[in-house]
Amino acid sequence: MSRTIEAIMRHMTVPSNGVSHQRNGTEKMERKFTVRKRHYIWSEARFVRAMMPFQSNVRVGYNGTEVDGKSVLDLMTLTPPDGSTVRVRAEGPDAVQAIHAIDELMKPQPDED
Repeated sequence: MSRTIEAIMRHMTVPSNGVSHQRNGTEKMERKFTVRKRHYIWSEARFVRAMMPFQSNVRVGYNGTEVDGKSVLDLMTLTPPDGSTVRVRAEGPDAVQAIHAIDELMKPQPDED
């Protein structure tokens, strides 16, 4: 195979983490959040719904395990107890917005005790 064809194929390949244009505007952000199951703030389905609109790769880590933040089943395997701290890492063109969306999701609601 010629070098030109190899170069074209290399540029056509999507990166394994799903983020395109890594050199052009990829953001990385990481933050820790406290799980509050008592008020259903840590609902896996709510978390995934909040993350689905974003192109960024979202990873959630707890107790040495890291899973896909856009998979309900993966999040269910973490089983963080109430009051524990999880680490959320977002990488992609809208990572800052994804972390901001988690901030909003984790804020106490007015009807909570």
